[in-house]
Amino acid sequence: MWFFVAGLFYLGLQSIDLDRAWIEFSRADPFWLFGAVFFNACILLVWTLLWRLLLPEKCSVPFSRIFQANSYMSTSCNTIPFPGGHAVGVMALARRAEVGHSIALSVLALDQLMEGFAKIFVLTLVAIFVPLPEPMRQGILVFVFVIGFFAAIMFYLAHKQPRIKEDTVSFMGKVRRFVSRWSVHLEILRDVRIFSFGLLLAFLMMFAQTLGIWAVQKSLGLDLPFWAPILVMGALNLATVLPVTPGNFGIYEGTAFLAYQFYGLSSESALSLALLQHLCFLIPMVGSGYLVLLFLTSAQKQSLSEEKWVPDET
Repeated sequence: MWFFVAGLFYLGLQSIDLDRAWIEFSRADPFWLFGAVFFNACILLVWTLLWRLLLPEKCSVPFSRIFQANSYMSTSCNTIPFPGGHAVGVMALARRAEVGHSIALSVLALDQLMEGFAKIFVLTLVAIFVPLPEPMRQGILVFVFVIGFFAAIMFYLAHKQPRIKEDTVSFMGKVRRFVSRWSVHLEILRDVRIFSFGLLLAFLMMFAQTLGIWAVQKSLGLDLPFWAPILVMGALNLATVLPVTPGNFGIYEGTAFLAYQFYGLSSESALSLALLQHLCFLIPMVGSGYLVLLFLTSAQKQSLSEEKWVPDET
């Protein structure tokens, strides 16, 4: 997949004046770029609040523990292909937050559901305000259908939990028993108030990412329509549903490049925006996991060095 994307990227670069693109890239205002990084970093904080909300009521986990697991998943999702990052997220939440694998899996499923509803909202805004080409409209309809189907299954399991005998020993029996135990933790779908608050947090995540896109556009002094960040956000949501390349490298840049060319921007400006936008997104989303790992490692070394060893008595 990387070779395929690299080939397309190489063909696209043939028509671009790289010297002019570098001039566009280097004239970006650092103040607005810092703002873009800040807005993207806010995604992690809101994302952690969402995970804490999605935990069952009986689970009391410190915010710091959930943030550690969330940062590991963010770093993994942006460095390894799908579904490796999601698997890391489940394992990290199960072990760092000590909630168990079934609860961690239910949190991840609910998180994806909330994110799916938020993406539908963004794509609806795109369809209302932007004259889209027909392929993108069809892609939006397919995405809405997939999210609706996924949501229907989860709501069904949440309200009508299957009862499975504990003595089932066959493979399918074990799968049904796991699904039964997993569906118990979907209690948020049975509480309208908590479900609505979860949707609000998911919308805030999308809003923070849209602000990050807007800040990158301002860094190059571009005066684009107000719906420009929404269109770019919608296009990226469709193109990066399944991160088939680590960090969506190539796919992210290519999608943003085409979206900006749809506005009539030059190839050089579109390429500079796409690269800056992805860079400002990756700095907090990838760096957070490494910073947490570095902090925990140094804290562990410090605690070991402070231990007092008592000599053996003879």
